[in-house]
Amino acid sequence: MGALFVSSARLAVRWPLIWWRDAVVEASLAIRRCWFALFIASSAFAIALIGVYGGNVLQLLGARDRIGGPGYIAAIREPSAWATMMIFAGVAGSAITADLGARRIRDELDALAVLGVDTIRALVVPRIVGLALIAPVLGMLSLAVTVGELYLLAPALLDVSRASYIESLSLAIYPVDLIAFFVKFALVGVVVGVVSSYKGLTTGGGAEGVGRAVNSTVVITFFTLWALSVVFNTGYLSLFPDVTTQRG
Repeated sequence: MGALFVSSARLAVRWPLIWWRDAVVEASLAIRRCWFALFIASSAFAIALIGVYGGNVLQLLGARDRIGGPGYIAAIREPSAWATMMIFAGVAGSAITADLGARRIRDELDALAVLGVDTIRALVVPRIVGLALIAPVLGMLSLAVTVGELYLLAPALLDVSRASYIESLSLAIYPVDLIAFFVKFALVGVVVGVVSSYKGLTTGGGAEGVGRAVNSTVVITFFTLWALSVVFNTGYLSLFPDVTTQRG
């Protein structure tokens, strides 16, 4: 996988950039496959975890009207990020593995190699770049759903005015948080693209092998993304300790 990443990175910057049209197609496919499941998952996390559980904790502290700030910070660090990563890996990653794996067992990849086509440049690079570009978009979609639903449900669910929610939310938004959010999800897209492409290219054993490769892709990406999230958040909070202060 490491060698595949290095090869893909080298080919991605080599002129001519013949992969960009396919990268747009892959990005479009990924967002169409993921957006509905992501909407449902983000809604559940927003209402149950942040709205109900977080609201009860803040009520005990006598600060329920401050839900906007903690809700935004929690969403951008964990629930929105977690839901997006899991759905992205489970849906987009498994689809890529199944596609490349099916081509492998039908000997299509060998046929392309005989014709002189660089399969890494033609098939892998567009998928990795497409996922790296669309992952931050899906992350922002999840964040927008979380913030928007809390805004709409604040009076009924939390007994908080929307004006108080907006005030608390505006105090919690830092540009560095959003920049780190985009960087983190670009890395998520690269990880999912590399792992799913590698497992698809190395598939063997017919249709059963494709199924095993898809299952392996999901397990590896889930574990890797959890580890990536822990390491990234630890490094980010260490480099920018001011963002740990509650502003809202």
